[in-house]
Amino acid sequence: MTPSLMGLNDDREVKMKTRKLRKKTIIALLIVLVSATMSKATLVDSNSIVEDGIEHYIQTNKSIYDLGEDVEILYRITNSRSEVWQVTDFPPLRDILVAAKEGGNFNTVWFWSWDKTYPAGPVVFQLQPGESVELNAIWPQIDLNGSVEIEDHTQVPPGLYRISGVCHPTDISIPVNITIIPEPSSLVLLGVGFATLFGYNKTRRN
Repeated sequence: MTPSLMGLNDDREVKMKTRKLRKKTIIALLIVLVSATMSKATLVDSNSIVEDGIEHYIQTNKSIYDLGEDVEILYRITNSRSEVWQVTDFPPLRDILVAAKEGGNFNTVWFWSWDKTYPAGPVVFQLQPGESVELNAIWPQIDLNGSVEIEDHTQVPPGLYRISGVCHPTDISIPVNITIIPEPSSLVLLGVGFATLFGYNKTRRN
């Protein structure tokens, strides 16, 4: 075999290896992006603690949200004791708080109070052994800005947020953290990956 033919074969071999490596890289990238997108869409973020026989549980329907996307919140307490648990004066599910991480602190930007779901005034509330009570709320990613006037409310920026449920009368707070991203970047990257793979296959056919 002449040197020129040997060189040509070497070039072809290098190109084939490069194409195979590129294809494997693209496929791996697509797998990662698809997995990340599916996880983002379905992953439930939750936290629970048990204090004095009472389980405190909080959950959001996801851990990562796009900007402007509703955050679904579930806050629940369960009586794990063998006897009745009784609360007087105020219902046990008192507040749901949303706080934004600003520097080293979390500052409250939104809340859902017990008086939105319970009648006003003192109450006597009981939970039988094994019985639960829960509160569902939706945070539309707004900052109340300390005002009840709707025109004062604004969209929160991307970042880390802490959602907490507060229980009466113990004032036990149970938190879960979520992240808000500026755009559906995973879907954008997924589209780029498919476009790249399509372009690679088209180049190979040519």
